[in-house]
Amino acid sequence: MAKILVIEDDESMNEVLTEMLEDDEHEVVSVFNGADAVKRCERDKFDLVISDVRLPGMDGVETLTKIKALHPDQKCIVITGYASADTPVRAIRLKVNDYLFKPFSLDYFLGSVNRAIYLESERQTTFSLVQKLASFFSRSTDSQLEEVVEERQEAFRGLYLGVRSGYLNPRGAAEVYNRLEYLEVIFRDLLNHSEADPERTRELLELYRQLSDRIAKLELGADARVGEEIVPPDQMAALHEAIKSSQIGLDDLQYAPLLRKTPDNRFETLQELLQVKHRLWPALADKS
Repeated sequence: MAKILVIEDDESMNEVLTEMLEDDEHEVVSVFNGADAVKRCERDKFDLVISDVRLPGMDGVETLTKIKALHPDQKCIVITGYASADTPVRAIRLKVNDYLFKPFSLDYFLGSVNRAIYLESERQTTFSLVQKLASFFSRSTDSQLEEVVEERQEAFRGLYLGVRSGYLNPRGAAEVYNRLEYLEVIFRDLLNHSEADPERTRELLELYRQLSDRIAKLELGADARVGEEIVPPDQMAALHEAIKSSQIGLDDLQYAPLLRKTPDNRFETLQELLQVKHRLWPALADKS
């Protein structure tokens, strides 16, 4: 059971969201505007905050920004019934956990909620499995390399939320993912060495930052390598659909490059991880 704050100005939708969460045995507090939400967060800490974008006064992203100023590690989900040009970018920069379009099904909504709530537990489980598959994926003690790991995660978050929000169309998502696979080769090479090369590490850090900036500004295609086709279109289309339909989460997506290149026979004792691979890359299920 989690303690969840719902911010939704539409009374009927507020009631629906609250009932769905309470039926799932969560403790729910609901408010109808951003100002009241911020006041509640000044007094309480919630496991998850769910906010509509369109609210009277402060909009949902501005509200979540103020809440994250109070609790920087706050998990949050943005929901909206309206497409807008800048809201997905603001949500990506705010590092929200998910971005949902109304109307959505009960399973779709609760799946997003549970992924956000149990994120750390799932992350540890997946990381442990990946360590068994690839020992070089260890936790680095090099502070600069740790910064690279964080920037890498934010680039993947940009791809994930970009697809979830509809901000990145299939072509844009393919460009971003192909660039991420290109950078992954450099990243894994750095992790393979006992001592990180400071110059190469700084270069990779900047490349991840540049990619995140391109995502935020939709400046894709500015670098020829961004549009270079590394992943076949059929595989990329399946990955795009897996993100869009909630078959995979952000943490799964971060292991997509490694899992795509690992033959199925390497997963003999890691069947759970093999299932993740096949959700990411269904076209490879019987081809390894």
